[in-house]
Amino acid sequence: MQKNINNKEELVAIEVWDWQTRILHWLNAILITSLVIIILGAEGVEEFGLGEPMEDWLKAIHAQVGRIFVITFTLRIIWGFMGNRYARWADIFPFTEDKRRAIVENIEWFLSGFRTKAPVYVGHNPLASLFYIAIFAVLMVQALTGLLLAGIEFGMFPASLFTAGLDEHSLEELEETIKQIHELGLWFVIFFFVAHMTGLIAHHLFDRGGLLGSMIHGKKYFKKDELEL
Repeated sequence: MQKNINNKEELVAIEVWDWQTRILHWLNAILITSLVIIILGAEGVEEFGLGEPMEDWLKAIHAQVGRIFVITFTLRIIWGFMGNRYARWADIFPFTEDKRRAIVENIEWFLSGFRTKAPVYVGHNPLASLFYIAIFAVLMVQALTGLLLAGIEFGMFPASLFTAGLDEHSLEELEETIKQIHELGLWFVIFFFVAHMTGLIAHHLFDRGGLLGSMIHGKKYFKKDELEL
């Protein structure tokens, strides 16, 4: 498919993100945002002394949403082995020399203040992939620690199967340790969101490849001379 821009320059549209990747991306984005807002709201209620019942209710909602997220996040991990070439883990992990070179080129582009030509890539941005690997690892820890906290605090399945046999002292110690890990993960998720949005906006403004829209319609646009057709 070709798209005419200002009647001067033809862009080639490439189908990059399959519909499964896009749906899981937006589901996980919405769920993660909801989880962050809900738990920050619960901490705000606690900070301002607005009532323990409200705090407990928000934490219970957070736990229920978290269980849904565990399912959709697991599906995204699985889809990394089953999706199209751009959805797969092989497109994210920088195993090849080309990907490592592209990481350096992206860093140079950012350090230049976007004055040089933006590096061209079809699938995942190799530099952003380093952050994606980190966020996937952190989200795996968040999912596990969140399930354990839900089992301790609310007796929720499936973590309740593990926590049910622990005495009160052990539960308190386990809960305190897991909470610290979970809170650290929360701040990394917030940091990732800021970094992710900054990168998206920079690419949208300076390389004009349709990166923001690509996760909606699945296509990215390139000049003919940027691709080996």
